Amino acid sequence: MADQKYIMVQVKEAHGALPCLTLREVAWRCGVHPELIDRFIRMGLIDAVEWDAAGEALFHYEVIPVIRRILRIRNQLGVNYAGVGVILELMARIDTLESRIRDLERRLRAGE
Repeated sequence: MADQKYIMVQVKEAHGALPCLTLREVAWRCGVHPELIDRFIRMGLIDAVEWDAAGEALFHYEVIPVIRRILRIRNQLGVNYAGVGVILELMARIDTLESRIRDLERRLRAGE
C-alpha cells in the first residue's frame, strides 16, 4: 500500500469574515511555489484580502480559480503576465456585460 501524505491546512479569519487561506496554503492548493503567488500580488494579478500581524497575506478561497486561470493562460497559450492581466480584465468585463444582458432580458420578459 502506498503512503499517503496529508497537509494540515490552517484556516484564518479576516475580521470575522469568510475564512481565509495563507499564501503558502494557496500556493500548495495551486501546485506552485509561494514566491510565484507573491509575484502575482506584486504584478497586480491577484489581491490579498488582508495581511495578518506577521505580515503574511491572507486570501479568500475564490483566489484559487483565478490563479489556476492565470497559470492556464500563461502555460497553455504562452501569454506573458502583462497579457494575462489584460485578458483577466476583459474576461471580468465580459462577465459583467453578460450579467447585465441577462438582467435586461429578465426585465423585458417581466414586462418592465
